[in-house]
Amino acid sequence: MLASSRMAVCRRLQVSKNRSVPASTHNRLVPCIHSVRNTLPDCNGLPMKRASLKSGMNRHQKILCVILLPPIILAVPQIFGPKNFCPDPEVATIALYLSAFVAFAVSLWTGYLWHTGKINPAPQWYSLGRAKKYLAFISCPLLLWSVLHLSFGYTIPRIWTMLDSETRMVKYEVTKYRGGGRHSCSYQLENDHLDRMYFEICVPKDFWYRLPDRRFIATFKVEQSSLGMTFEGTRDDWAGPR
Repeated sequence: MLASSRMAVCRRLQVSKNRSVPASTHNRLVPCIHSVRNTLPDCNGLPMKRASLKSGMNRHQKILCVILLPPIILAVPQIFGPKNFCPDPEVATIALYLSAFVAFAVSLWTGYLWHTGKINPAPQWYSLGRAKKYLAFISCPLLLWSVLHLSFGYTIPRIWTMLDSETRMVKYEVTKYRGGGRHSCSYQLENDHLDRMYFEICVPKDFWYRLPDRRFIATFKVEQSSLGMTFEGTRDDWAGPR
């Protein structure tokens, strides 16, 4: 129906072009023509988009994006890249509490903005059940905490270590470990005092099978700074079991 009305208006406008229209009538037709062009679909039945394509985000949402986007980007290398950086224990503790504080503050501020109506959730939010909403309230701050922890405790100290470090040889008592979840790091060495969640010592497969099943002392080549150390050892840099 809208399409037929649009075609009728187009025909009337075409007829009016071929006739001499008084100035007063023309002035009354101009607002009507613009209203029809902005509200009715075009001749192909597709909606006419006359409004400018502006971002629907308000100032508060943009501030949230500016705050959250850098930590998310910084966490990506630690999640998908090599996990060969081990932070200093004191740095890891500070990063843990700092990330928890920032995650709590951002979550609290986001809740305040939502409660005051300064930001609104996506339309899909209203279709979720009560259980899924409660799960989102609990999981989102925890997810933010983990992302901030990876950024503050691993990626930023790793970048600092790349810029200011010295090469050293360190020794650890290790045992063989099979698994790890990543195919590229299925053969590992582990130490009881090093971080097992975000740190992995990967070794070549044939070299792993030549190592003893008991505990032994291994020497590693690392790039060490005041914030941690990056394990850079290759097969030629290992010391044999002792």
